[in-house]
Amino acid sequence: MTSRRTALQLIGLGGMAALAAACSSPPPAPAPTPPPVAAPTTAPAATPATVAQATPATTAPAAASTTSSQAISDADWQQVIAAAKSEGHLSVATYAGTGYRKVMDAFEAAYPGVKVDQTPFQSSSRDFFPRFFQERQAGLYQWDVMLVPATEPLVQAVPQGAIDPIRPLIVRADVLDDKNWVDGFDGGWLDKGKVYSYAITRSRSQTLWVDTNQVQDGEIKSYKDLLDPKWNGKIFAGDLRTKGSGFWPGTTLRIKTGSDDVIKQVWKDTNAVLSTDARQLTEQMVRGAYPIGLGAVSLPILLDFLSQGQGKNLKSIPTAELDYVNSADHVLVYANKAPNPNAAKVFVNWVLGKEGSTIYATQAQDNSRRVDVPVQDPSLVPEKGVDYITIDAEPLIDEILKTQKIASQVLG
Repeated sequence: MTSRRTALQLIGLGGMAALAAACSSPPPAPAPTPPPVAAPTTAPAATPATVAQATPATTAPAAASTTSSQAISDADWQQVIAAAKSEGHLSVATYAGTGYRKVMDAFEAAYPGVKVDQTPFQSSSRDFFPRFFQERQAGLYQWDVMLVPATEPLVQAVPQGAIDPIRPLIVRADVLDDKNWVDGFDGGWLDKGKVYSYAITRSRSQTLWVDTNQVQDGEIKSYKDLLDPKWNGKIFAGDLRTKGSGFWPGTTLRIKTGSDDVIKQVWKDTNAVLSTDARQLTEQMVRGAYPIGLGAVSLPILLDFLSQGQGKNLKSIPTAELDYVNSADHVLVYANKAPNPNAAKVFVNWVLGKEGSTIYATQAQDNSRRVDVPVQDPSLVPEKGVDYITIDAEPLIDEILKTQKIASQVLG
């Protein structure tokens, strides 16, 4: 397999232009990844959807019912582990944050002989997927598993056949057992066909942040408080034209207020300062450059700052009109033509099992969907009586695309 370093020498990262080029003329859907050994006989066929890029994939291989009877035997599982160790490698794309590397280190300790090549990205839409598509056009298939928000793979990658169903990889009895999950096993699927995008965690979002050195307690309780002229030019926000932490709350606010004009009111009329760089957004808030952050704080990056004694000035403000339920970038996606399918299979079942999920939730400081994993952050548990939108589920994609269009028109 061509090394990651060699690939970067061969291919320049082309940003959004590359993404547009990759999506404007999608190639014929490639053959799905050869299945790893010991696949259950009830696994769905791995045929990717082939619909127009502008519309998210709504067709998918038929999903089998969720029962522990789909689980493979311990003997077959040992064969998968042996095959994974024979492959010796696993390539995983994640977002930024040192906690992800610690998760991979724990997996390597659990399965000696499988080395994880984990590469962090600031954004899936602007950083990872442009590179991913360029590599594929050059005939380079270097990725096994992605831990990314569900929206982008469903909009961009599934229609091109660049993502294979991950459901056939999930074969361990304790993972398939409904009673081990807060909302049942099938509650983890974010795509309509229940085969492509599976959530490890699910929590209430933390959209609105304030610097407690600059904002008094109780001064901001609603999005309407952001419209006060005193905050003009003092709001630092994720760019809702392209960044999930921007267009997810923007979409939620549109739906809950029933107004498209609210995009202009909050992001344009307040002269909010926009950025697409997750680390810059978080760091500027930590350093007190802005009193208010709207989709500006990445929790994994903030955790890195907190470990260094910085960022204690920041406080998340629950806001009914802006908050939603989501799984952030803690969503498993499986690459087409993955070079290490057995290692991918072992990792997926490990991270969805009790041991792996506990480690993952601890490092991500997010709440696992498993009932046997302790709650990491009680403040992220959805409040009873609040009507939350599951913003990263496929049925919301049309609304998200509408938000991006409105934002582009309003902001230029």
